[in-house]
Amino acid sequence: MLRSARLTVSAVSLVFAALALSNPPSTFGGEAPDAAALKSLLALRDDFIGRIRANGASPSLPAPEIVQDNPPSLGNYDVATNQLHTGNWRTLPPEMQEVFERQAKAAGNGKTAEWMFEQAALRWIFVHELGHWWRACQHQKTSFYDEEMGANRIAAAYWRERDPELMEFTLKKFQRYVDNIPSPVPADESREAYLNEHYESLGGQRAYIWFQATMVLDVAAEKPVLTFQQAIAQSGNRQ
Repeated sequence: MLRSARLTVSAVSLVFAALALSNPPSTFGGEAPDAAALKSLLALRDDFIGRIRANGASPSLPAPEIVQDNPPSLGNYDVATNQLHTGNWRTLPPEMQEVFERQAKAAGNGKTAEWMFEQAALRWIFVHELGHWWRACQHQKTSFYDEEMGANRIAAAYWRERDPELMEFTLKKFQRYVDNIPSPVPADESREAYLNEHYESLGGQRAYIWFQATMVLDVAAEKPVLTFQQAIAQSGNRQ
């Protein structure tokens, strides 16, 4: 989920003019840090950026600061502060931990709720938010729907190459979700128009997860399949 998605290019440029060019430290939103998770997140962030540079591209923004403060959507890139807000299992509200407990039981693969959380929040969603960061680097200015589709294309391209098993796991989970949760979109309205109108009120709700699930499934079905290099070059857009 991208916060402040409709900032103009000039506003974005002014915001980042004052930022240092070195990698920022990470903070915890006043909550207890998870040092092991942070170490993995920093490595994942740096791998993502390293692959961008290896493809001959140069980010125009510093690496985003990581904030472990459990946003409702479990991931949020704030363009105004260049902070990537993510989850922290240690301080995750009990009701949210229970969601992952149910997912672990339903999966029946012997994995724990914390493992399910890590795959969703600290891997898939985290890289999705890095996709928003990269689009901010490219000064993309689009609708909410196009912004989310672009970030999902970047995340899908990254995980197809780095960890195909995670990509397959994510697709199966989202397919189960779509199969069991009714569409929140009225019959006389398009999915794109509905999301653009209600985007800012959907964070953390089942409807938002439904939208993300359908978009990821759509991205996975697109042909030709984008490589990470192509997804980065196109900022997650189809060309």
